[in-house]
Amino acid sequence: MSGTLESLADDVSSMGSDSEINGLALRKTDKYGFLGGSQYSGSLQQDLYRILKAYTIYRPDEGYCQAQAPVAAVLLMHMPAEQAFWCLVQICDKYLPGYYSAGLEAIQLDGEIFFALLRRASPLAHRHLRRQRIDPVLYMTEWFMCIFARTLPWASVLRVWDMFFCEGVKIIFRVALVLLRHTLGSVEKVRSCQGMYETMEQLRNLPQQCMQEDFLVHEVTNLPVTEALIERENAAQLKKWRETRGELQYRPSRRLHGSRAIHEERRRQQPPLGPSSSLLSLSGLKSRGSRAAGGAPSPPPPARRASAGPAPGPVVTAEGLHPSLPSPTGSSTTLAPSKETRRQEKERQKQEKEREKERQKQEKEREKQEKERQKWEKEQEREQQKQEKERQKQEKEQQKQKEQQKQEKERQKQEKKGQGRKLSLRRKADGPPAPQDGGDRPSAAEARQDAYF
Repeated sequence: MSGTLESLADDVSSMGSDSEINGLALRKTDKYGFLGGSQYSGSLQQDLYRILKAYTIYRPDEGYCQAQAPVAAVLLMHMPAEQAFWCLVQICDKYLPGYYSAGLEAIQLDGEIFFALLRRASPLAHRHLRRQRIDPVLYMTEWFMCIFARTLPWASVLRVWDMFFCEGVKIIFRVALVLLRHTLGSVEKVRSCQGMYETMEQLRNLPQQCMQEDFLVHEVTNLPVTEALIERENAAQLKKWRETRGELQYRPSRRLHGSRAIHEERRRQQPPLGPSSSLLSLSGLKSRGSRAAGGAPSPPPPARRASAGPAPGPVVTAEGLHPSLPSPTGSSTTLAPSKETRRQEKERQKQEKEREKERQKQEKEREKQEKERQKWEKEQEREQQKQEKERQKQEKEQQKQKEQQKQEKERQKQEKKGQGRKLSLRRKADGPPAPQDGGDRPSAAEARQDAYF
């Protein structure tokens, strides 16, 4: 992709900085459309377009993915377009390989890894999501692929990105686990999400308290999710993937956990050069001195064998002079490091071992605290379940008592109604009272007949 200061044709990008078309001065760009160096084009929207289009040219096998736009936008807020482009390339190649490829197999595999880690970090949230049959890709895809750029407040995004560049993808796993643990990690919160729709709404509207910068950083740093744990789960889930779905269609490069791992990988691929010998010991100077003296160039020294002793040092010569005595510094072998350098190297290795021991100690302490916390959470969960069962039992007892009271009242009402009916029948059977004026009195048979009808 190429471009100019304005939206001109692509074929003019190869011209120099002093080129003109119809009187308009053009600035030279490279094949990706960048001006080079630390120059800003002045329009972040155009820079974002250039970065995303340049990536499709740089990685045609992956192409453009919509989730790359928020990542590139965050980078553009801190650096020029060309530096943001190469930083995006490093993120896609080293930190999150395969995330933006066709099929999104890498993000699906990390979703299974995340769900397995959630079982350790928050069993209640894991049980609820499994009961509701909510796959991880439904809620964690945007979190992981955008690196929380569209989820967290801006201050928290910057802190998370700092830790992500330093320590790698485990920070994304930790942040997601913290958010889920504080969103669905208690009985009250799970009780408020009875269905799949309510749970997804809760995950879209995360609690503000758990997204605050200080709270989130403290929880993330104390969560015991290490690179070794992620790699172990990755191997287990990859094996399960191959058993159920077959081989991955896209095979990304090995994921590196942080800037230190990237630096060590680069040192392994390109080892630093050893300390160079003295310039006076170069064979070129010897040949050059011989030619200047009028003689034929001397042949190269013979190859040393393992059984032979140390070869004599080359002869120190200078331009226009004859060969002189061998130089004490003219050895062709690499100079040995000094005692001070060896001492510093040993001290550095010792400090690294101490730091590693301290880190392992802290890791064991965190794991111990995490086990105690999980044990306490399980006890609290059992206590809450016990209280819930007791409360339900009491409610059933109260409901049963109410039913009994209702039945008793209904029975008493029926009894009163039956007593009233019997009393009315008895009164009719006894007949009307005797007339006071001495009239005719009906017989008992007529009274019973009237009572019958």
